Amino acid sequence: MTKNNKLNNQEELFARDCKLMNLKYEYDGYTGREKWAVITELTEEELWDKYPDIISRYTPFVLLSMAQGKVIIDDNRETHRCEMRDARHLDAFCYEDDLFEQFHNEAFLDFVDPFELREAEEIAERKELQRLREIEKVRIVLSMMKPAQERRLYKFVIEGKSCREIAAEEGTYHSSVSKSIEAAKKSFKKIYKNL
Repeated sequence: MTKNNKLNNQEELFARDCKLMNLKYEYDGYTGREKWAVITELTEEELWDKYPDIISRYTPFVLLSMAQGKVIIDDNRETHRCEMRDARHLDAFCYEDDLFEQFHNEAFLDFVDPFELREAEEIAERKELQRLREIEKVRIVLSMMKPAQERRLYKFVIEGKSCREIAAEEGTYHSSVSKSIEAAKKSFKKIYKNL
C-alpha cells in the first residue's frame, strides 16, 4: 500500500471518528492559541496513535466530546434558524423602539457632544504642537552638525539616495561617504537625545 493510499484511508477513518471545528471561524474575536476543536470520543493519546499524520495538521487543538460538540452544533443551528426567521418576518417599517432608527437612520441626526468634540480638538492640538517641537528639535540638531555630514544625511534619509549615489555625485569614495553617514547618525542621535 502506498503512502498516499494509507493517508487517504486514514483521512476516511478520521472523518468517521472525528468532527473538526475552526474556532476562529465559529467565535468572532477568538484569540486563543488553538485554532481547531476536535470533536470525538477518542482520547488525545488514541488520536495520536491512530491518526498521527492527520492530527499533526490541526495541532494545537481543543479536544471535545461528542456531547459537547452536539450542544455547540445545536446552538449554531438554533441561532441560524432565529436569524432566518427575523430576516423573513421583520417589517421594513418596524415601529418598535430603536428598530426604526436602525432601518431609517436618515430621519435622525447624529448628536455631537460638544465636550467630546473639544477634547478631540485639544488632543489634535497637542499632537500638532508635539510634532512642531520635534521638527524644530531636528532642525537644531542638523544645524549643530558639520556641513558635509548634514548634507549627506539629508540626501541619505530624506532623498533616499544610497551611499554609492551620494559618492558619485560628490566625486568621492563610497567608503568615506558611508563612514560619514554612520558618524552623522551617531552624532544626530546623541545630540537629539541630550536636547
